[in-house]
Amino acid sequence: MATDINLVSQSGRMSQTFKPFLLPLLGGFALMLLLVHARDDQPEKYRIMENEQTDLAKSVNPKYQMVSELVPINLGRWFTLNLFIHKLTHLIYNPCLPCVSGFISIDCGLAGNSSYTENTTGINYISDETFIDTGERKSVLQEYGYRYQEPYTSLRSFPEGNRNCYEINVTDGYKYLIRSSFVYGNYDGQNKVPEFDLHLGANLWSSVKLESASTITHKELIHVPGRNYIHVCLVNTGSGVPFISALEIRPLLNGSYVTEGESLALDMRFDTGQNANLTSYRFPYDAFDRIWNGYYDNDWTQLITTSTIDNSNNFRPPEIVLSTAATPKNKNGSLEILWLPSDNVTEYYVYMHFSEVEKLPGNQSRQMYINRDGELFRKSLVLEYLSTWTIYSTKAQSSGGQYNFSIFKFENSTLPPILNAIEFYMVKEFLESETNQADVDAIKEIKSTYKIKKNWQGDPCVPHAYLWEGLNCSYRENESPRIISLDLSSSGLTGEIATSISNLEMIHTLDLSNNNLIGPIPDFVSQLPNLNVLNLEKNKLTGSVPIRLIDRNKSGVVAEAKDTIGTSVESTKRQFTYSEIIKITNNFKRILGKGGFGNVYHGYIDDTQLAIKMLSPSSVDLLLRVHHKNLTSLVGYCNDKTGVGLVYEYMSSGNLREHLFSGSSSNILTWKDRLQIAIDAAQGLEYLHYGCKPPIIHRDVKLTNILLNENFQAKLSDFGLSRTFPSNDDTHVSTVVAGTPGYLDPELNEKSDVYSFGVVLLEIISCRPVYSSREHERIHISRWVRSMLAEGDIYGIVDPRLERHFNTNAVWKVVEIAMACVSPNAIKRPTMSQVVVELKESLATEIAGTRQSHETKLTNSIEIRSDSSISMLNPSVR
Repeated sequence: MATDINLVSQSGRMSQTFKPFLLPLLGGFALMLLLVHARDDQPEKYRIMENEQTDLAKSVNPKYQMVSELVPINLGRWFTLNLFIHKLTHLIYNPCLPCVSGFISIDCGLAGNSSYTENTTGINYISDETFIDTGERKSVLQEYGYRYQEPYTSLRSFPEGNRNCYEINVTDGYKYLIRSSFVYGNYDGQNKVPEFDLHLGANLWSSVKLESASTITHKELIHVPGRNYIHVCLVNTGSGVPFISALEIRPLLNGSYVTEGESLALDMRFDTGQNANLTSYRFPYDAFDRIWNGYYDNDWTQLITTSTIDNSNNFRPPEIVLSTAATPKNKNGSLEILWLPSDNVTEYYVYMHFSEVEKLPGNQSRQMYINRDGELFRKSLVLEYLSTWTIYSTKAQSSGGQYNFSIFKFENSTLPPILNAIEFYMVKEFLESETNQADVDAIKEIKSTYKIKKNWQGDPCVPHAYLWEGLNCSYRENESPRIISLDLSSSGLTGEIATSISNLEMIHTLDLSNNNLIGPIPDFVSQLPNLNVLNLEKNKLTGSVPIRLIDRNKSGVVAEAKDTIGTSVESTKRQFTYSEIIKITNNFKRILGKGGFGNVYHGYIDDTQLAIKMLSPSSVDLLLRVHHKNLTSLVGYCNDKTGVGLVYEYMSSGNLREHLFSGSSSNILTWKDRLQIAIDAAQGLEYLHYGCKPPIIHRDVKLTNILLNENFQAKLSDFGLSRTFPSNDDTHVSTVVAGTPGYLDPELNEKSDVYSFGVVLLEIISCRPVYSSREHERIHISRWVRSMLAEGDIYGIVDPRLERHFNTNAVWKVVEIAMACVSPNAIKRPTMSQVVVELKESLATEIAGTRQSHETKLTNSIEIRSDSSISMLNPSVR
């Protein structure tokens, strides 16, 4: 099998600073050890007296871990002592100059304006408070804290919000190592290790699953940012409160870790030359602060050198790692590396680092070749003494469920193969496009100007499940999402209208109503090319309205500014005559739907499709002030002696009932799509109940009144039955009960809509009609579901066409929400705000559930962690 392989050798030498005054001390110490242990003939052993997690403390300490107890060794077997002296020598050398230019080292949870220099690395750590404005500062319990370096003793937890994000400035186009670290340390006293997701920007980076309260877990990524900042986000998946201990950003050489555009997530990085798993190395030994964990295999032995190694290729493997090499104990044997990926990895990159540590006489040779899965990977490799060679593939390799490499010697080679270090990286393709940069800059400036306290974290538009509150975005294939709607009504805004709004070039709807804005309406508002709806009412604006805005208002742009300025723009929607309505609908030719209070007709204005509903004047008055992304937008109205009607935007994908009960097997809505549609509809109802003054009851919530646009965004329609209700505690409405049988609540108040929505949820889940017949008895869907729940049969409730392609926990949660909504006792029903929160949590659970991977084990092999946890991080190597 042909494989693209590259080999990188050294190109220069890194300077070193030697401290010669320490040589006598080193020599005397070595001689003392030899004299002390010469008396005993027992085999050589080093033993470390450990508690349950001493390995963790060792693994993050870049300095050599001194053994706490030495048992006597045989003077004739002093090889390991020689290694000890060699490693101590490296402490006297400065292996790489402490140039930490570009290092960003964040101690998450450290007090604001604080910083310190970490003792073992010499790296300066700073507080995270300038990188994030949410979360709570915490510390691991004292019983855990003594085990760790200082960055791992504090943390930031995020009990509020589904997604919380750090924003860190970087240089776009440059390659970085990004490392997130996690130590639970029972900081909350719950002794319950959480699980959550880690995102880079809009994309899933990894799921964080900790082995225990004391385990240190690193998630490491090699990534080239496309922008001058990155977002590192902690996402709540319903399995505990997310947290983070440290964030570290390290610039790399762009010539290293070259891929075909993918990012690389570290799976394992090993110093294979250690003859016992004693220590790990990082900065200052590694110029890029990579963490190298020791690995020891019983079938391997060790070669070492105390000479200086030239490690200056693009990868810069640490000299202290290169100074030891693994070689098979059997001189005719091979080095076998058989290892299971920690996730269901389909593609990976491997990097093998070699350095000849023995000066070979003329009659000796070491020539090697490498196989992968039994096929040739590198046909020939001959090393130069004390030079560094890195072998890697230039294209991603298919894992086939395991990594299997063999390093052989050639028949005419007198010496067996060696390996100094190895790295495996999983391919991470971040396919979700980030929001248009100009829109991001504009909305961030708006957030800063008005000091908005909403949970605006990470990317504004993606993932869609974490769309910023008050925003709506457009999503087109191969294009960055654009912000098309901004609702900051009732947000406590003060000052003038922010000029940064002018940079939202694609915005269609802008709602700044019910705030304390002052000053004139700026002219730039009238220059926004796509603005269709502008709501400025209930502010303290003064001065005159820009002429261009008045002209555009005459053409149909909504400019609600009543009672706010001296020269107000009166109406909010375009008014049509009845004769115009006849022309628009082609004499009411095509009926889109029939409601209890009028028909809905299809029509056109120029090339724009519309939906026109004929109904009562009272409904027109009610709906002229309703604006929300999940309610069908009102384009205009007709109100003359001949007839009264509403002109709506056209929803090209029809209503939800058509998609649930169409019978087509090729267009079945996925569970995730159903959840998102339910959330959209719930948000529309929430706005009617709590965003309108006075509040509005829809009174006819059902599948046919949930319409879908071309992007399958759901919007509530058909307000022919809507009525206002008082906003005090008495929410009863004295009016004629109207609506659709099966969806109606015996009482009429805002909880009536909740009841109807619960019925809709049950239909979405089961794809069953509201009423079914059994033995001449009509069974309501809520009664049927209740009987299935009594049997514990959740799968019997869910639409069988989904073929169980859903997260069971998410389904259970939605069923519970629906049954709470249809409670016979209205007081026990949740509010629509509570329903929205619960549904969003269910969607987060569903998204997390589809990404979970299952670990597997290889028979008779050493277990591997599902992340880069430090303790017991060993591959299966034979």
